[in-house]
Amino acid sequence: MLATAIIAASGQGRRMASPVKKQYLVLNGIPVLARTIRVFLEHGGFARIVVVVPTGETGQASKILKPHLSLDKLILVEGGRRRQDSVYNGLRAIEHAAGELICIHDGARPLLSLSLLNKVLDAAARWGAAVPVIPVTDTLKEVTPEGLIKRTVSREPLRRVQTPQVFRQELIREAYTKAASLGIEATDDAYLVELLGYDIMTVPGEYGNIKITSPEDLLTATALLKGGA
Repeated sequence: MLATAIIAASGQGRRMASPVKKQYLVLNGIPVLARTIRVFLEHGGFARIVVVVPTGETGQASKILKPHLSLDKLILVEGGRRRQDSVYNGLRAIEHAAGELICIHDGARPLLSLSLLNKVLDAAARWGAAVPVIPVTDTLKEVTPEGLIKRTVSREPLRRVQTPQVFRQELIREAYTKAASLGIEATDDAYLVELLGYDIMTVPGEYGNIKITSPEDLLTATALLKGGA
């Protein structure tokens, strides 16, 4: 089953405290965004890869990516004010015949494995929607606005959600269209599908599938890549 990827890479990366946006930072000799895109090109099952970059930076992004990968399957699109706006711009840039599945991934998650990508794609093909999750390992506390502990929250049923999140095309289009019409905001694509009442299957994520948001994350990613590509 053919799929289309939307890579959300329009963030400003302010927590990185760097003049270079996090998606353009170099990780073991290759820009973060190029590493992220590369796994989708290597997969071979994607008709198109839509890369959503900051407003006014499609040319800059092309120049950064070109030395590291083929641009033939890429569509570069300008993002919006929020991640949600950027993904919606990506959806509107895709023709309906581009593939039955839409795979949405963070541009700052450059260590996605082909194995995890295949697991999420397979689950979405069967269930219509699927996301990778990992267990919560820390003790969780609910606190008051003043900072006092109110109660300890059981972590057993809780999971941390990663990307890629994969959906049947008509489902994610309906979810984003409804969110836009009702003014609903979300930082997670699956939440918009949840609001429609559809079931979403989870698959085990990978601890190495980190999102780079801080200098410490970049160091962690470098360590994970040590001895690899």
